Amino acid sequence: MINFCYGFIAGGLTYLVQAAGRSATLPTKKHKDQGDKDQNRNAANNQDGCAENFSVFSSRALLSEKDREELVALRDQVEDLKRQLSEKDELLKSAELSKNEMASLYAKFDELKNEAAEKDSLIKSTQLQLSDAKIKLADKQAAVEKLQWEAMTSNKKVERLQEDLDKVQGDISAFMLFIEGLTRKDFAISAGDYDDVPYPLDENDDFDYEMDMQKLEAAREAYIAAVLAAKENQDDQSIAAAAGARFHLQSLVLKQN
Repeated sequence: MINFCYGFIAGGLTYLVQAAGRSATLPTKKHKDQGDKDQNRNAANNQDGCAENFSVFSSRALLSEKDREELVALRDQVEDLKRQLSEKDELLKSAELSKNEMASLYAKFDELKNEAAEKDSLIKSTQLQLSDAKIKLADKQAAVEKLQWEAMTSNKKVERLQEDLDKVQGDISAFMLFIEGLTRKDFAISAGDYDDVPYPLDENDDFDYEMDMQKLEAAREAYIAAVLAAKENQDDQSIAAAAGARFHLQSLVLKQN
């Protein structure tokens, strides 16, 4: 488009220059022919014809000068227009480069924006996983603390049962010693002090005594086994069984006493 404008303007200038040249030469030729005809027709009017020809020549000379000034002015305008067109061409090229650069920057911006969105999503996912892990850890810590408390409570119960067992074993030992002492005493009856009168023995008393001793021994063994099971298992059921065995043994001991 710019080259077409240049060609159009240059062609116009060439045409104007040629027209100006013709306007400067053709009137002079016509003036010469007209002068020759005037001289042949009337020699008396030669002076007037010369004066008229001089006036026309001067007028045409002024027009030619004016045309030259216009041509110079037009040439300056053309040069200025060329300069402006060149500047606009440079501006268009610069604008095109800027446009391409802006497009590249926008593409880079979109890429960075997508990367930032992906990282934000990854951060949120990691935070959720971390929160879940913290919750699970808190639950496990609570479970561990509960187990520790239950173990401590069970240990205290076992210690109390052990103390009770030791106490009951001591009571049983004392009771057994007391019974052995009674059986070892000699209640011999001399024949001179008592009449030789046979008295029937109460076999039921001996049988009841043996039964009570067997029950007491069985209760003691059951209590010891229950305490050992409570120490090993350390659960509420075993501890309750040991406590029941202890109460049963104590009741038998108190009954014997």
